[in-house]
Amino acid sequence: MTRAGTACALAALLLALALACTGEAAPDANHERTVTVSAGRDHTCAIRESGELVCWGLTYGRQTDAPSGRFRALDAGQAHTCAIRESGEVACWGYGGERGYKPAYRLAEAPEGRFRSVSVGGDHTCAMRESGEIACWGLNDEGQTDAPEGRFRSVGAGRDHSCAVRESGAIVCWGVAAAGMPPGIFHSVSAGDDHSCAVRESGEIACWGRNDEGQADAPPGNFRSISAGGQHSCAVRESGVIGCWGRNDEGQADAPQGHFRSISAGGHHSCAVRESGAIVCWGFNDEGQADAPAGAYRSISAGGYHSCAVRESGAIVCWGLNDEGQADAPPAKFRSISAGGHHSCAVRESGEIVCWGRNDEGQADAPAGAYHSVSAGSRHTCALRGSGEVVCWGTDSPLLAIDPPPGRYRSVSAGDDHSCALRESGEVDCWGPPDVMGGWAGPPIQHESFRSLSAGAWHTCAVYGYGGVSCWGDNQYEQADAYENTAAGTLYRSVSAGGRHSCALSESGEPVCWGFADYGQTEAPSGEYRSISAGRHHACALRETGEVVCWGGRHFAMRIPTDMR
Repeated sequence: MTRAGTACALAALLLALALACTGEAAPDANHERTVTVSAGRDHTCAIRESGELVCWGLTYGRQTDAPSGRFRALDAGQAHTCAIRESGEVACWGYGGERGYKPAYRLAEAPEGRFRSVSVGGDHTCAMRESGEIACWGLNDEGQTDAPEGRFRSVGAGRDHSCAVRESGAIVCWGVAAAGMPPGIFHSVSAGDDHSCAVRESGEIACWGRNDEGQADAPPGNFRSISAGGQHSCAVRESGVIGCWGRNDEGQADAPQGHFRSISAGGHHSCAVRESGAIVCWGFNDEGQADAPAGAYRSISAGGYHSCAVRESGAIVCWGLNDEGQADAPPAKFRSISAGGHHSCAVRESGEIVCWGRNDEGQADAPAGAYHSVSAGSRHTCALRGSGEVVCWGTDSPLLAIDPPPGRYRSVSAGDDHSCALRESGEVDCWGPPDVMGGWAGPPIQHESFRSLSAGAWHTCAVYGYGGVSCWGDNQYEQADAYENTAAGTLYRSVSAGGRHSCALSESGEPVCWGFADYGQTEAPSGEYRSISAGRHHACALRETGEVVCWGGRHFAMRIPTDMR
């Protein structure tokens, strides 16, 4: 959670090319500069120079549903965010109030009046009025919203406590971690999960509270701002260099080099605004399955927590989780690739299939022969022979779908525990565990022929011959609601069923995704694409230029919008 940060006007241009967590690229005059950034628990928000809000990351509490308008300050917390409009009014959104799901805490119901700063805690929020008085609201089980009377210059809301700097420079705290405030004169304070830090008028930093991860061990030197996160802290030195300390299991304290204007320490990641106005984030990035490498490719496949693509040369590149060797693509030329749950399979130019990664169920034991295509599921694999027959392999268990019906097919798709294939006649056959096949048996309407299909974790999608999309199976998160989520009158060329979301590509190449959106996997970027692939918690698509673009992933709060990097 972020507690620090003073919005600063910036003078340089944003970066033109996407960069990794600490990379840089040449400035682009078309990119709008960023004024300030705030890293929450699982999401990130920023204010552009125009005053517009931009948020990204997990959306389970609608904490990224930023309101329209112009703003001058903001703070992102655990699952809600608050910002101050140019008029001085506070607007909040996310896990509580009108936009969220926890109305008992009234997290998003900001009081009326004009404010100069706001700080979001765990389940409460504090803001400083223009008069210098403090107003707090939300959960008050530990007294964290019982703000003292008086006039203040800075306020910080932590997980279960709050701290403020009086006009005299003295610090006062209330709530759980209210003890241990240091004496002295301070100009700003930031409250983290169970610790707090403040900047003295001399520029030195004092921290107090829980210190099991070293989050309160502030380094010597003079600083201009401080941000106390979950179990780590970051500060901007007078020189503009960032220093971080405390818990670093996800790299959240590995600050990049360079000069910065502001810093925000979140739960497991940190973000800062460079002197150029570009945003850079570091820390929790899960497995990097959505961090597509540069280059030109001809096909893409998004798996469980990894992705693979075939370069124009025929070489395969994989990235993301590699705990079972599923991203260790062999050196050879291939014509297609399929990334499964924890294994991958590819078809060589000779038609031979090669698999690598987890093989506890025999899912990587590809049979000999020449094949047209292959599909890697969660624990089994299916392939289409040149003759049109479907062959599946993996442990012969009633929980797996390795017994395809006889016949000639033109494509096959393996899901988690079921598989589906498209006959040459255009009809769809699905098979899997008998006790759950009621939802997977086949499309609700079979009188139309299909042109393509895709088996997801527990649902299946297919494209009718005329271009419409149909999905069936598990619909807990509306991943099978193709009719409601595809545009009326729009024809589609392909569809891909993922974990609990689905994506389709229109005839014009525009993507659309729907279903579970906790990791941003339904936030398809605009543009024209050749193909699309939905994975477990992410999705990837291939641009007309051959460039791979991925979105989602288990920590989308790190995926900085392209025009803000």
